[in-house]
Order: sequence, then structure tokens, then C-alpha cells
Amino acid sequence: MECNAAVVLIIRKDRKFLVIKRAEQNGDPWSGHMALPGGHRDGNESCEETARREVMEEVGINVKNLSFLGTYSPNNKRDLHVAAYLGETDEEEVRPDAEVDRWFWIDPEGLVEQDDHYIYEGYVIWGMTYRIIKDFLSVRQRSGHQIHAVDQSSLEK
Repeated sequence: MECNAAVVLIIRKDRKFLVIKRAEQNGDPWSGHMALPGGHRDGNESCEETARREVMEEVGINVKNLSFLGTYSPNNKRDLHVAAYLGETDEEEVRPDAEVDRWFWIDPEGLVEQDDHYIYEGYVIWGMTYRIIKDFLSVRQRSGHQIHAVDQSSLEK
């Protein structure tokens, strides 16, 4: 699989998942946005290696049982191919680096969907992050609340 970047939807045993608010940084087109932990691929590492490294760097969590969800692209950069993964953790502590302003362990029941985004405690989750979470929650709901990976291509209209 080819990717330019990778992100991880990290799920705890209580079914809450981690969303971060990116720190404000010059030159970052997603500065200040709500996102999943992740980032750009380095050198010859695999997409999965990128996902694991970026999660450890950004939030200090060693994810387990990583499974591929699909390949996504941001609305404002369609040529950027982001491998999205589902990962599990027993950890509750988040150890953010300077790229992370805030973080939230979100209960899906706390999300309010409006048109093409979610609202969580006044924060807007939109774009690629919204699509990944929505795809995952849709599949989880159809499968009886089990954690399953989904290939986004199967959800295309």
C-alpha cells in the first residue's frame, strides 16, 4: 500500500476514541483543526510504521491491534493519500508533544452530527477526520457495536 501520511483512530476498552486539536503553527494547513493522531511518512517506512511512530510522537501511546480502515484524502489536498488505521489501547494517559494543543477521549454518544461535520463540546470535527469517524461508526453500528476495520472504497456511493 502506498501513502503519504497515516492516522490512527485509537479506541479504548470503554469505546471512547481519541481526537486531538492540532496546535496553531505557521505553515500547517490544518493548524488548530480537530484531527486524529498521525502525520507524514518518513523515508522507506511502511504506512503502518508511520501510523505507530506518529501516534507515539504526538500522544505517547503505543497502539495495539492496528488494522487498516482505508485510504482518505483531505478536502483541500486531494493528492495527499492518508492511510487510516484503527488501533486499540489500554492507556488513558495522553502525553502530547508540541503539535497537540488539546485532546479528548470522546464517547460517540457525545457527538452531534450536523450536515458534513460533528460538534463535540463546541469543537467542529470536519473534513477527512469527520469522514473517517463517520465511516467507522456506521460500520460499527451495523455490525452490532463490534470493532471492525472498514475499507472506505466499499462505502463509496
